[in-house]
Amino acid sequence: MISEKLERVQRTVINVHREFFDESPSPMKLQKLCYYAQGYSLAEGSELFQEDFQAWQHGPVIYDLYDKFRDYRWCQITEEVGESDSALLEYITDIVSAYGRYDGAALSTMTHRESPWLDARGDLDESQGSTAIITKESMRDFFSAKLRAANG
Repeated sequence: MISEKLERVQRTVINVHREFFDESPSPMKLQKLCYYAQGYSLAEGSELFQEDFQAWQHGPVIYDLYDKFRDYRWCQITEEVGESDSALLEYITDIVSAYGRYDGAALSTMTHRESPWLDARGDLDESQGSTAIITKESMRDFFSAKLRAANG
């Protein structure tokens, strides 16, 4: 069951993506956009939602979010998702404008090069499945370093 906070984030991500690109994200792309939103939010000192990401074969995944949209497989999420959360709109717009131009596979590849996913998986080969938790601390540390580097 998805928390109310994650529900608001995913709804806003889908709606902003539709507005920017005139199409919905795939479930994989939605997962990665939620991951980047949570990562940067943690780096800025707040948690968007309580759920943890797992270090799956194709990158960070929240199981309940996966389960909600699993029937779409690799296709765009076409269902009506409701209104965006106005309190999240500016923040999510920034994330989607930075990462939304990439497809789900490209975003997955990006996460495979980042320490939160790598550290959670340890010695596992990329082709192996995993339900290891990507800790919020590892996300906060990684995204804090990215923000420091970007801000000089």
